Amino acid sequence: MGGLTTPAIIVIVLVGCLAITALGAALFRHYRPLEEEARYSASYEQGQYMRTVRMRNYGHLKQESLGPARDLESRCTSSLRLL
Repeated sequence: MGGLTTPAIIVIVLVGCLAITALGAALFRHYRPLEEEARYSASYEQGQYMRTVRMRNYGHLKQESLGPARDLESRCTSSLRLL
């Protein structure tokens, strides 16, 4: 009776458990896909409001980028600088 050794049996059982878990997860994902996007859909008014806020923010970014070239420390006053 030259059967399998104990470590070999443990490895086979672990690989089998992993395979069954992966198969179960794949089947679950196939038959019940993520529905996070479908659960909540914003109203037309909310989407329109968010578009206006986004465009306003883009306008501020554009105005900021077209201004004079500044470094990161240009907003600091001499009283705020430590060195």
